[in-house]
Amino acid sequence: MLEVTFTYEGEQPIFETLRLLNFKYIDGIYVLKNKELQYTITAENNATAKKLVVEFSKELSFEQYKHIHKIIKAISENIVADLDDHLALMGYLEDGSEAYIYHGWNQWLKFLEAAKHVSMEGQKVQVYDNQLLIAEGILVDAVKNEASNDDFKVIQCTLISKDGEKSVMGEDLKIIPTGEF
Repeated sequence: MLEVTFTYEGEQPIFETLRLLNFKYIDGIYVLKNKELQYTITAENNATAKKLVVEFSKELSFEQYKHIHKIIKAISENIVADLDDHLALMGYLEDGSEAYIYHGWNQWLKFLEAAKHVSMEGQKVQVYDNQLLIAEGILVDAVKNEASNDDFKVIQCTLISKDGEKSVMGEDLKIIPTGEF
């Protein structure tokens, strides 16, 4: 199991925060079962030690971890606490430093997204803008929005289509590989 510990002082809105995030209190432990993404998070509050320990599986999908990151972030925004996520290592950044479920998450996400788009170069892809298919072809390159600090957003890409080379632009393009060659 991966673990994140919140160490706090004084009274904190633990119950209220977890309830807002749809945790249920069962036998002394807060439990969140996400049926759509099929994962479970538990949170145990030790009021004497002033620690809230959140646990989740180490064998989840990237989409599940993205959702858990949002939960951890929401908890951190609602209670004043030191957040220790050193037992929730997600991976490594380009420079070899560690990335965790909270600390280093945004940099890790950008690193993975960039690597994903580089690996799609030369592959047949579909390009969507606001869920609308706007282009299809062989990906030549993709340009990300350098001004966006939190997310990896593709704002332009070049494709080789049936009609020749084509560049498409948008604020947040989604590039999806078709699996065809």
